[in-house]
Amino acid sequence: MKKIIVSIVSAGLFKFVFFPIEHFLEPDLILISVLIFILWKGNFMVDHYLNSKYSWVKNPHKRLRIQVIVSFLFTSVFLFIFMYTLHQIRFGDGRIVNPRMIQLFPISLSLTFCVLTIHIGKQFYDALKNSLLEIEKYKTESAIAQLQNLKNQLNPHFLFNNLSVLTSLVYKNQDKAAQFINELAKVYRYVLDSKNAELVSLQEELDFIDHYIYLQKIRFEDSVVFEINIEKSKKSAYLLPMCLQMVVENTIQHNETSQANPLRVLIYTIDNTLVIENPIKLRSNVVDSSKTGLKNIELRYSFFTDEKVIVINNEKTFKVILPLIQKK
Repeated sequence: MKKIIVSIVSAGLFKFVFFPIEHFLEPDLILISVLIFILWKGNFMVDHYLNSKYSWVKNPHKRLRIQVIVSFLFTSVFLFIFMYTLHQIRFGDGRIVNPRMIQLFPISLSLTFCVLTIHIGKQFYDALKNSLLEIEKYKTESAIAQLQNLKNQLNPHFLFNNLSVLTSLVYKNQDKAAQFINELAKVYRYVLDSKNAELVSLQEELDFIDHYIYLQKIRFEDSVVFEINIEKSKKSAYLLPMCLQMVVENTIQHNETSQANPLRVLIYTIDNTLVIENPIKLRSNVVDSSKTGLKNIELRYSFFTDEKVIVINNEKTFKVILPLIQKK
């Protein structure tokens, strides 16, 4: 109803400015109101469609070019058909172009684009404002996620477990104890170096996980088996720091491990993803979980790519698929 009222008022103003006053209440007032309504509705439908295809924030120049071309063609064709039809209704002389059309066509086109320009400007401003809000939201969520990572992944239990292993090694094998300390230091060094990084290369994450796996192998010996198969071409791709370690830690925490029946953890690349896979052998004593680890990963990934973190649990195999990100 609002658009209809605005269309009628706009048609009245248009006739008042560009037509003689004695012609103001002629039937073409209704036709001009219909014209304005259809132009308004049509251009907004074009705009709505383009919103779903081209982002004002990601590609504003391309969006603006397409918007101008499509809106110009739609408005021009519809204006021409309407003015030609209106002229034939009134005069019926068969002329395709008439003096009144030459006079009013550019004026009507200009007014349409003035309204469209205001609307596009508002849309761009709103998109930019929302983008800035998303950035601020991301900064806050990222800071929280980084803190949560430190708490969830390399928590006091991790340090306590490794210190217990180290205490045993000191008495049994001092050379291995020294190597263990060296590997533990590298793990914590990576945590400190990457805690402010948004993305790290897959190669860096693999180097880190090697140190982490060394600590786990000393602790669990042959109870956990890691099989890593990474395509060389994928090592330069990027992912979020410590995501791989978080998933591996989750696997070890929730599954039974024994030398008689070791837990196999597969880490491999396929297409443009990193896959961490293990058979499900849930512990008999259920480990309490906040279930925030994977949610944190999914949330943080959403700020860098439209590709989703995929979690597959078919009751036999648990699989986490992390998208690999290509920096532009």
